[in-house]
Amino acid sequence: MDIRTQSAVFASLVGLALGLSMLLRPGRTRVVTLYSVFALTVAGYYLSLFFTGIFPSPTYPWVARVAVGLTILLASAVPFTAVAFFLEFLGVSKGTYMLGRRLALLSAVFGLAVAVTPLAERTWARFAIGVWILGTLLTSVSLLLHRLRSQESRIERFRLMYLAIGAGASILFTALDLIDRRYDIPLPPLGPILSTLYLFFLAQTLLRLRLMDLHELLGKIASQTVLAIILAAVFTVLTAWVQQNTSLFIFNTVVAAFVIIILMEPLRVKVEERVVAIFFRERFELLRVLSALRARMATVIDISEVTRMMLDAIHETGRATHTSVYLLAEDRPGYRLFDSRGPPPENVLDTAAARGLLLAAASGQKAVLLENVEHRLQALKLQAAEGKRQRDEIKRLQDTRAALLQMKAGISVPLVGNDRVIGFLNLYDERVPEAYASDEIALILTVAERLATVLENSKLYEKIRERDRLAALGEMAAGLAHEIRNPLGAIKGAAQCLDPKQLPGEDGEFLEVIVEEVNRLNGVVTAFLDYARPLKQNFGPTDLNEVVTRTMRLIQNDVPAQMELAVQLDLTLPRVDADAEQLKQVLINLVQNAVQAIGGVAGRITVSTVKPDRFGDFRGTPEFVEVHVSDTGPGIPSDQHPHIFVPFFTTKQKGTGLGLAICQRIVKNHGGNISVQSRPGEGCTFVIRMPALPAEQPPVERPPTEGTPFPATRPSAALPLPPMEVQETPPPKAPEPKSKRDRKRKAG
Repeated sequence: MDIRTQSAVFASLVGLALGLSMLLRPGRTRVVTLYSVFALTVAGYYLSLFFTGIFPSPTYPWVARVAVGLTILLASAVPFTAVAFFLEFLGVSKGTYMLGRRLALLSAVFGLAVAVTPLAERTWARFAIGVWILGTLLTSVSLLLHRLRSQESRIERFRLMYLAIGAGASILFTALDLIDRRYDIPLPPLGPILSTLYLFFLAQTLLRLRLMDLHELLGKIASQTVLAIILAAVFTVLTAWVQQNTSLFIFNTVVAAFVIIILMEPLRVKVEERVVAIFFRERFELLRVLSALRARMATVIDISEVTRMMLDAIHETGRATHTSVYLLAEDRPGYRLFDSRGPPPENVLDTAAARGLLLAAASGQKAVLLENVEHRLQALKLQAAEGKRQRDEIKRLQDTRAALLQMKAGISVPLVGNDRVIGFLNLYDERVPEAYASDEIALILTVAERLATVLENSKLYEKIRERDRLAALGEMAAGLAHEIRNPLGAIKGAAQCLDPKQLPGEDGEFLEVIVEEVNRLNGVVTAFLDYARPLKQNFGPTDLNEVVTRTMRLIQNDVPAQMELAVQLDLTLPRVDADAEQLKQVLINLVQNAVQAIGGVAGRITVSTVKPDRFGDFRGTPEFVEVHVSDTGPGIPSDQHPHIFVPFFTTKQKGTGLGLAICQRIVKNHGGNISVQSRPGEGCTFVIRMPALPAEQPPVERPPTEGTPFPATRPSAALPLPPMEVQETPPPKAPEPKSKRDRKRKAG
């Protein structure tokens, strides 16, 4: 058996295995079925070549005649099945589809006419049918090239380019094999080998949508080939010298099997590492860096440090032109850019933009890839989606694609903590359409999981630090207040014993200044003690609308006449578990700050309650409600935003810098957060965000300690406030009944 016959039987067996494996797949599509028929036809052609080689014409004339006829018939059927497969695979227009099918059918008819007639014995007839078959196969290549030119997606262009090059190489070397057989030219029989590899590549293209997975597959084929050569060398060394000694051959074969089993796993790992390091150097570096990051991130608690370390390490590998981390914003619904490398992406990802990513995370998707989103979008558009579900999916995919482009992300991994998305890790390599293989994505997911853990641990660590700081501050405050108030009392008492009217000149005014400054210093000490001492809270189901209404009723007389105080209430607002007295203190402080910010000019202060969309949460997580305190003052410069909640930071001439710090502490003790939204010259808005009680949850009974929560009544019904402007957002109306029976029932 010569090398041509051996290569033919190899191609037939592999083609048969590929065709049957795809044919036996559950839920196969039409394109998979056509591929199976194509692969089985190619396998039959090479099997008939095998029989032609082992049954020569002089020795077995009738068998050789049948084998030649089958070879011609199956060879003419190859273009028919190939064109049918590529027409379905590419989804060409109806006119092109009919033309290609007719051309392929004509090829099969010509082949049948030659195979069953004496023309099969004529060399010129076989040569002519061979040229016709190769020309018809080139139709498949032309279909690929035509789709390649009209394709907009870079990913699909690369995929089609690989398929066209592979098809052209297979046809070329198959033609060289025919010339070799006709004129006995000493050429290696590469046609069967390339045809088999191309069939395998087509199968992987149908099963894998990503080009990087195909690159990874080629790397694995190379590593497995090297491993097979090494293990074959081991077996040869241990068995070749035995010669005719059967018992020794069996013994050495068993020994060789044990050696191969022992060496298999470590050799496989080392060979794969070296193949990746040699042929995919940047990918090898990224895998090494990601593996090292997993260990280093476990020892870091500071989120800024771990983010900087991770982004620097990934960016230095050269495998990402853009890397970024987005974290949940505290000042608005959405995500804010925390840190990035490369050209900076958008600073804020708002609610609407992130909705598609959040839906993907809620469905259990670990990572969102831009190329997968684009491929799915193109597939849905080709299907001419008419149903509502398909239209909704197209809208969701378009939103997801827009969010990925906004963050400059080729792959975006949601950072999940406490059953909600707290951020995103994004990587993108704009130089290639599919930059990351499956093993790289697996390591990226591991690193993102570690990053989410560090985020949660960092929050817990900050809470512990805050608790310890306040404990130390409380101990210091008690002693400091005692040491300061005693001499202050003596100074104030001595000053008040003097009569300012009996002092000449400006001495009386100086005495009044002494008393005034002593009172101010005493107020600073009192505020310091209020901030440092533990809060005594009385939690209970509380209506925020009621708290806002009563607080504004209390403070409206302190608002200057030239300022307008407005209240906007959302009547669908759920209750919160809160201490109403402390929330009243927060609102009074914020409104007073707004009054001082506006100054002596006309202005407007608006206090509103809002029920925002659930954002970043999975099912089962609590809802949130918000209270907004807005003013039309001069606003707060952006460089002061990080400091306004820091104790003793103030921009007022006589302020203590503890008012907003106390507000933040109260809100955080309620499980919420307070943030500021402001631009110079555009006013300022403070947003209080708190978790809501579930609607079905019964009232929580707590032992009363101090204070009484407000009763749960609606402000519009309980407390009309004529001096203020109150706007209520009514609950949504029930839909009108559509059927006649429903109309009659409603009318009755």
